[in-house]
Amino acid sequence: MRNHYTFRGVKGMRDVFPEAARAYQAWEARAREFFARYGFGEIRTPLVEYTVLFERGVGQGTDIVNKEMFYVPSKDQDEEEGGERDRKMVLRPEATASVVRAYVEQEVDKTAPGVQRYFYMGPMFRYERPQRGRLRQFTQIGIETLGSASPAADAEAVILLHDLLSAAGLPGLTYLFNAVGCPACRPGYIRKLQEYARARTNPLCEDCRQRLEKNPLRLFDCKVDACRAVMAGAPLVQDALCSECRDHQRRVLGLLETSGVETQIEPRLMRGLDYYTRTVFEVVAEGLGAQNAVAAGGRYDHLVEELEGPPTPAVGWSLGIERLLELAPAQEPATAGPDIFIVAAGPDPDRLFYHVTALRRLGLRIGLEYEARSPKALLKKADRLGARFALFVSQTDPETIELKNLRTGKQFPARWDMLDQVVRETG
Repeated sequence: MRNHYTFRGVKGMRDVFPEAARAYQAWEARAREFFARYGFGEIRTPLVEYTVLFERGVGQGTDIVNKEMFYVPSKDQDEEEGGERDRKMVLRPEATASVVRAYVEQEVDKTAPGVQRYFYMGPMFRYERPQRGRLRQFTQIGIETLGSASPAADAEAVILLHDLLSAAGLPGLTYLFNAVGCPACRPGYIRKLQEYARARTNPLCEDCRQRLEKNPLRLFDCKVDACRAVMAGAPLVQDALCSECRDHQRRVLGLLETSGVETQIEPRLMRGLDYYTRTVFEVVAEGLGAQNAVAAGGRYDHLVEELEGPPTPAVGWSLGIERLLELAPAQEPATAGPDIFIVAAGPDPDRLFYHVTALRRLGLRIGLEYEARSPKALLKKADRLGARFALFVSQTDPETIELKNLRTGKQFPARWDMLDQVVRETG
């Protein structure tokens, strides 16, 4: 590492080179396979949104809005957006509000009525203090189901997440579950919570004293020991649920149990976003320290209305790729390296280039370096890239070649016009 290099990357944002990128690609490919089973289609939303979207959608009392957004200078002079405040822009800190904004703006309820199932993949941005498990640019994969109030939609979302993570063989995962109430029962619970906390304000940190008035459910999110000690005795939302919320929770948990998904009720789990109603859940992992959540989600039945759309119940979740890779860094992807890596290039580079181009047009993945290097060094690189075959061109005749199966070690003569067949038959 150059100690005095002038051009450095932004703190908390990583460069990902090809070998590491393959691990991202493996998760993306695995996720796409599972999403297809459940009928989810991909949605892509912009990285930049107007600030008001997250102020309204995520909530002005949340840490995301108050502390963690990356603001983007705007040259937009379009007055119909509603004034200077509405023209302020940010890099998206999460995707759910963006998906809902797109759903409302494009009037999907009219153009494609019925339940909508979306998945997304891509970078999110939060201006946080970088630490283990927490980056300023991070990658999320997630789903959103819009238009269903059924407990089965909640259970389906959790089962999909469970099966996706199980397929990767990730160790030490716990599925935490809670219900956070609805507009019928949550206001009464919030009053009880505020009464409890107002009688114990001295130990609370300054942030929690503000949360107490603006967003008291966020009191449960504080990591300060004194605040956690106070909240350990706080009234629980589970004791304040209305009959509809209790029934919804019972049905969701029943469906998960019959599907073999073990969950643990965590009555202090609230999640850090204002839009959740009824179901919330989180997947935590051993060995990640304080930032141990690898995936989380829940139901948000009123967010579409909050963003000026029609009444639309919804549920979704997201997972963080970087934390999953930290949990299982040795899990290299099954994504393919080169089918053939050229180890000895032979005497005629132009003829070799012709053959390589023809093979690539047949669909084969060919690794080739134009600068001369020793066969020993190139064999090491072929192995590191996960190549299936090494190809040796005769130093005297560019049409005389040999293949080496890097899995079995067997080396044998071959012909250029048969390479495609040999590779495909070998599997």
